[in-house]
Amino acid sequence: MNGDSIDAYETHARAFLAARDRSTVGVAVVKRWARSLPAGAEVLEIGCGGGYPVTRTLVDAGLRVFAVDASPTLLTEFAARFPDLPTECAAAQTAACFARQFDAVIAIGLVFLLDADDQAALIERMATLLVAGGRGLFTAPLEPGTWADVTTGHACLSLGEARYSTLLHGAGCRIVATRADEGRNNYYDVQRVERS
Repeated sequence: MNGDSIDAYETHARAFLAARDRSTVGVAVVKRWARSLPAGAEVLEIGCGGGYPVTRTLVDAGLRVFAVDASPTLLTEFAARFPDLPTECAAAQTAACFARQFDAVIAIGLVFLLDADDQAALIERMATLLVAGGRGLFTAPLEPGTWADVTTGHACLSLGEARYSTLLHGAGCRIVATRADEGRNNYYDVQRVERS
């Protein structure tokens, strides 16, 4: 997130938690993705929020989760709910991400909060955080466009499927599938491949 979106989510953290904690939108997609990972896989969640429902779904699937979020309020709530999971309070663009690679990286509700350059940089970064063959999952619409974030009113940007495909290919990844949830959110299920 850029500074404006970080501030917006920190300002609206309690409202975000109240809404997201009650929601099961996307759980089926995340469960399906989690089942595609090796047992006990180590997963980096970028933009973990308070941990419900995504982190809970990953943990329930037997995965080892490492979490990053830029909002101190959201990360404090996350740590209270998941005290045994490692966390880092930092923006996606500058996080150390535990200085290692992971079997999988997930970023739900984050990529489209960034401007076009930061989206491209984050996709490249996510690819470098994956081991060869590792899997990624992130949300962004298939169509290019702009809209206001429901929680904060912050401007959102989708680069569209064609541009995301190009960025992923350039980062050494391929799209395995795109999926939609019951809220009509789109998920890019990706895999890191060996660069030629």
